[in-house]
Amino acid sequence: MKLLGALLYFSIFINSALAEFSFLHRSPEALMMGDAFTAVADDENTLFYNPAALGRNRGLSIVPLKPNIAVPDVLDKELSLDNPGVGISDRFEDFPSDAEGIADRVLGYPLYLEVAAAPSIKLLNFGFNFFAVSKTSMDLQNAIHPVLNIDYRLDRGFITGYAFNFGNGGQGRNPAGHRSTIGIGLKTMNRQGLTGTFDLFGTELLDIIQDSDDYKSVRKNLGYSKGSGFGFDLGFEHNIFMGPTRLTFGAAWLDIGNTSFDKDEGDFAIPDQEQSLNLGASFNQDLGLLDYTLAIDYSNALDVQSATASKVKLGARARLPFIDLYTGYNGGYASWGLGIKAFFVDLKLGFYGIELGRRFRQREGKRTVLTISLAEINFDAF
Repeated sequence: MKLLGALLYFSIFINSALAEFSFLHRSPEALMMGDAFTAVADDENTLFYNPAALGRNRGLSIVPLKPNIAVPDVLDKELSLDNPGVGISDRFEDFPSDAEGIADRVLGYPLYLEVAAAPSIKLLNFGFNFFAVSKTSMDLQNAIHPVLNIDYRLDRGFITGYAFNFGNGGQGRNPAGHRSTIGIGLKTMNRQGLTGTFDLFGTELLDIIQDSDDYKSVRKNLGYSKGSGFGFDLGFEHNIFMGPTRLTFGAAWLDIGNTSFDKDEGDFAIPDQEQSLNLGASFNQDLGLLDYTLAIDYSNALDVQSATASKVKLGARARLPFIDLYTGYNGGYASWGLGIKAFFVDLKLGFYGIELGRRFRQREGKRTVLTISLAEINFDAF
């Protein structure tokens, strides 16, 4: 029973140790656009993509409360005109309650739970976010000899940045012209978590559980550690303005040299926040009732292990008076979603796929993302 209880606990509080590159935080809006956001980055999560995009901010924006959640996509969606419909997939329909049945259903299926919040303020070229990001999942592999991959991560801290503009394009009564921007970002954060692979038929996991008095000692013996660190980001943008049209080229080097952590608790190493170099371009037109954006990214260019094709991301967004529409392509997998805006409420729901392997389209993680904002404050240029 102690073993079963521990497995159920970690099925809720553990993030699987897969090949997915773990960015610090992702924007739900970006994920619905295939995460092609390096040259867009115009929501409250600007600093997590490209600090240079602050150079396009024209006023004051405050987002005090906008939590988001990402979970496995357990829906079967038939979107054809002949037979449209949405329902629970066979894997999760009539879900069993016994341990053997649960293990059979989740075998080979990467369970995932992410809960995040990043309250933000942007004032002209300055930006600031508090953030708390918890990523949790479980991945049970191999029906003949089951092994459990576990990796828990909780990040808390703040990130701030400033952008320096060069050129007058996009400003004043005649917005046509060019403008380049350099942005810098600084973050300080606390990271806690653990990672490991455990043989369910071996003695290591059972010994850890039997030798532990409570869940805190269980997680410590599994490899839990906690520490704090500082990180730096650098971004660049070049914008070409032509009336209602904007063409943007962007680059962002995040967590330069890897963000490492000084250990405060635990006996195991704390994984670095790995550096990433992301390149992107976007095309935007604001036509009044319709504001649309097309974007392309080449993400994590410093990663030499992942397939080149899995780094290509495409995205599109259409903003209408009360509804936003999103679609994208993230390294071989589709994404889509919508946003509904009414009064002070902004609700977004989307579905996206992400590569969990090293080869192109090797293993897809299907996920659902949901976010809601209750009290955003936005003012245009003073």
